[in-house]
Amino acid sequence: MIKIFYLIGKSATNIVARPLSAITSFLSLLLLLLMFDMVWISSLSAERYYERIAADIDMEIFLDDTLADSTVSGVLGTIVEMDGVADARYISKEKARDKLYSLMGADLLDGLEDNPLPRSVIITFENDYRSSANLATLKENLNRIDGVSEIYYPEEWLEKIEMTRGLIFKIVVFLGIVISLAVVLNLLHSIRLSARSRGQEILQHRLLGAGKFFISIPYILEGLFYSLTAAAVGWLINFYAFERLTFRDFEIIFPDPTDIVYFCAAAGLIGLFGGYAGIRRSLR
Repeated sequence: MIKIFYLIGKSATNIVARPLSAITSFLSLLLLLLMFDMVWISSLSAERYYERIAADIDMEIFLDDTLADSTVSGVLGTIVEMDGVADARYISKEKARDKLYSLMGADLLDGLEDNPLPRSVIITFENDYRSSANLATLKENLNRIDGVSEIYYPEEWLEKIEMTRGLIFKIVVFLGIVISLAVVLNLLHSIRLSARSRGQEILQHRLLGAGKFFISIPYILEGLFYSLTAAAVGWLINFYAFERLTFRDFEIIFPDPTDIVYFCAAAGLIGLFGGYAGIRRSLR
């Protein structure tokens, strides 16, 4: 137990003895991890925004004028039984005219003998079915139904949104890798400087029979302290800042508390590795 307190105290001494270097290392790690935090929050918020918009996506099927009204119920039954379809709502010519009136504020068909608006069916989907691949497959199946003349849904928009989501995911992964390497290099440089400033002390410990692992522990703990503290302070800054910011029609989404704990733990592991890599050369 005494050895543990000694090693922790030694690590704290290393940090306090070089305040300017310690502050520089901490701020550098804080900026790196804070950058990743903000990218992570932005990606989660964008994902929630997409889900909210995608929830309103539906598909409208226009029926051929030659299709008899008596067969419409059969077409609806076939559509409802298809995979991913949550509901199918029939829009008659009269309902289409009422919708046009509500939209335009005037009856544009007044004076016409016949109602030229087509009959249609509006399909809503199950929550996990709204993808460009699923809707494209559904469109192909719907085109095989007799009486279907045209199908409309925001196909190009959905494909672009999915490409954007994939790009955001790749950016988050790339930044995660780059920032992890930057954290390791930052700690490696800081720990090496700390070890060099105590070269004589390390040599004396070696001559007295101290093992390499025992000597390296204070420097490994130093790397753990820098990275873990920077990760925790970064999230505190994010919570403080975003609680005071509001965006219209855009909700800020934070990771689950468990994920934040895992992130801080991962930052700590990276700090342990950076501390070990920094002191390793001095112990050769």
